[in-house]
Amino acid sequence: MPDPSFERLVAQFSAQSGPKFFETMYKMAELVEKAEKSGDPEKLKGIGYGTMATCQVRAWKQPKYPGTPVHKDLCQRNKEHMKRIPYFRGEIFQFPWGRLGPDGTCNHNLIKARLKVLGSGASAGYWSIPGGLQPHDYSAATPQGMPRAEGTCLNVELWKLAKVEQVPKLFFDDDAPARPQPGQIKDWKSWYAWRGLPLESPAALLMDSPLSVYHLLVDVLKLVPSGGSATQHRLNVHFIGAEAELNFVPLFSELALLLPNTHIDLTMFGKAAYDLVRMARKTKAGSVAAKDTVWSYTAPKVVGGGSIDVRLHAEGENWSRTVVENEVTGEVTMPDALIGLNAGLISYSTWQEPLMCSHHLDIPFAVTDYCEQTMDATAHALPIMFADIDAQIAANAPHMAAGPKKRECPNAKLLQRVFHEGNREDMKRR
Repeated sequence: MPDPSFERLVAQFSAQSGPKFFETMYKMAELVEKAEKSGDPEKLKGIGYGTMATCQVRAWKQPKYPGTPVHKDLCQRNKEHMKRIPYFRGEIFQFPWGRLGPDGTCNHNLIKARLKVLGSGASAGYWSIPGGLQPHDYSAATPQGMPRAEGTCLNVELWKLAKVEQVPKLFFDDDAPARPQPGQIKDWKSWYAWRGLPLESPAALLMDSPLSVYHLLVDVLKLVPSGGSATQHRLNVHFIGAEAELNFVPLFSELALLLPNTHIDLTMFGKAAYDLVRMARKTKAGSVAAKDTVWSYTAPKVVGGGSIDVRLHAEGENWSRTVVENEVTGEVTMPDALIGLNAGLISYSTWQEPLMCSHHLDIPFAVTDYCEQTMDATAHALPIMFADIDAQIAANAPHMAAGPKKRECPNAKLLQRVFHEGNREDMKRR
């Protein structure tokens, strides 16, 4: 029978934010601890352990949210995805701190509360989040909360872990990891082993972001080989939709450690980054966020000497075609890749311009999403979206003014025409 105390807390935290949210999560973590220590199967079942979500009659024809597909339409695809559950459970339970919640998901906030790292602001270090259900634009750092982890001690301190041996260090004495070999880093187990970390370390809860970027650049887009380049290589990467990642920017130094002989210019785009820079320049001129480059790191030579510079885009709230095309001179400066984490390509209108530009300017573009079902739905929707974009481009082509080409990208001017002739509103409606 469900534990009424736990159920009440579950109902509360979904509507809370800030300090109240953290207080509720810590109470839930305490109930979980007590149930586990008791060893009583009924108590564990009462807080949802060992249970899995099943098809519900009320969800068969009624969407969870207005405008979303009903379970009847998704059931067959979901059955295919359910076959992958053993794999995902294995990924979670390889860690001693891995747990599943009442709905069969891994609640990161509950795990963080159990590990005593859940919190907000500078005192929470790299783990800082606003708490509760927040609009996407409000999950970033503040100028004083955005850390610059200069030096071994400060970097370790910002992890807020009781055991130093659980921290993936950035600064080394004679304990740097060996230069990564091609194909060596392929999953969590191999990364933990390479870094010399015990699986008891909760580092994966934060390192999933930089390691996802690594996977997109190396395994998906294949812009740089696994184990880095044999000669000096430079990548200009645009990270679209950065939010909570702004609180642990130094952790993207892992890319420099993993990619020998490679320098990465990583620019973070999004309203959160834009607002952070503007606020910093106005109220905290000496803060990290007010600087042109907010973070620079070079890996030790023994690891391969890779390096990274991280910048926050302050010229606009979102990535747009003006990032690659100068409207005055017509000059086009192309990034080597566009990437996004937990993107929601078909859910947010701000992805329309990156999608259009990537499609017609041949910019490599890769994203992760919240779950395989969402990525599957996106894969089905993208061809339709691109066909619509192509139709708009073709419709505008006959109206193009004659003139000399200013750039190598033949579709750049057509893109400009599409946006300037009112099709932006049409794209939003679609």
